[in-house]
Amino acid sequence: MESLHTYKPVCKDYFGEFETALAEKHRLMMRKEMKAEIQRCDRLLFDEARRTCPVCGARMHAHGMTGEKSVLAACGEVRIRLCRLRCTACGHIAIPGAVLIPKNGISAPLAERMCDLASRMPYGKAADSLFIQQGVRMSVKRFWGCVQKEAALIEDVLKAEATELFESGAIPAHIDLEKGKPLVIGIDGGHVRGWGDDPAFEVKCATIATGSLPGPGKHRHLKDRVGYAALCSVDEFRKRISVLAIKCGSLSASAVIFVSDGAWWISKMIADYFPDAVHVLDMYHLKHQIEALYGIRAQGIEADIRDAALDACNTSDPDLIAEIIRTFGPRDASKAEQAAKLVAYIESNAQAIRNHRFVSIHGSGWIEKGVDLMISRRMKNRGMSWTKAGSSHIIPFAVMRYNKQWDVYWNQRKGLDRVYAA
Repeated sequence: MESLHTYKPVCKDYFGEFETALAEKHRLMMRKEMKAEIQRCDRLLFDEARRTCPVCGARMHAHGMTGEKSVLAACGEVRIRLCRLRCTACGHIAIPGAVLIPKNGISAPLAERMCDLASRMPYGKAADSLFIQQGVRMSVKRFWGCVQKEAALIEDVLKAEATELFESGAIPAHIDLEKGKPLVIGIDGGHVRGWGDDPAFEVKCATIATGSLPGPGKHRHLKDRVGYAALCSVDEFRKRISVLAIKCGSLSASAVIFVSDGAWWISKMIADYFPDAVHVLDMYHLKHQIEALYGIRAQGIEADIRDAALDACNTSDPDLIAEIIRTFGPRDASKAEQAAKLVAYIESNAQAIRNHRFVSIHGSGWIEKGVDLMISRRMKNRGMSWTKAGSSHIIPFAVMRYNKQWDVYWNQRKGLDRVYAA
């Protein structure tokens, strides 16, 4: 069966072998040069290191070399030995050059490639792509572990600033919106399937825009979008969104407008942290529930009731919508219970429905797009399931890409003198 071929090339690249050999030659040369550079820097640190023991104060002397330490780089694996010092009195060992070895044993350029692949595709495919692109062969388990270690090195700035704001009252650095622009905040969540027998969980997501621009016809589209997603408690998430709103200019905005699907925790967050904000219910969710109640293909009286309820949504009158559903609810017991829940949903979001009369933002496509890019595309594909820890390690990379901060982060991670802004 090994001789069975289903495909074969129709042409031959006469320089393919040369290019392959040249690429491997360059990788070998890079490994040698990288090893030589680490040895040079290690020798400099060793010569400049203090010879006084930090433990007992006695004299320290050269004590040979360490065992081989591995550094995984874009050119492959580099193994290196470092100089070490030893205290003759207490036996303390010091390795001045240990700072040259990355904490997770992976160079920043290779870590960037790995995290880029891991945030776009499953780990198995990512490991295969890494070998095709870089010539670095790695098991799926090791690839997964390396990405997890890299993600652990990322600091959540909003988390730290939220702690400072709510504990010490320190207001974070923020922008001032010009000409009294409104600040529009969309809140939603993406449900992710749990691993094995674990239940599904929700990753909370926020998208903030500062102002809008004219769009086709009477519509407008939002600009300067900033996104954030996190797997945390409701209380912690709303604290972080409070910080993000301040950083985006809520203190100088002409109005703060929230758009949501009417979930209870979002309404409570707005009432507790943004009492002066205008909360607008996303009409798509309300209309979708009405269509689900009566059926998209309903006929006769049920179709008329459904259409009347949908038309009432356009009037932004919650009392009229609830009255139509309450008066002409389905006779089926299960449907009647569903109708009662829908009426309760309308009544709890009555003011958010009325607020449509005062703002011109009605759609939620921009919110759904943010959820799609930061959560769904990577974690909600067919057959995927996640642990909470595993998903929390992927989210930061998706958020960085959404906010166009990928290059900024990785240039800082690589220690480049010039950090290119997005």
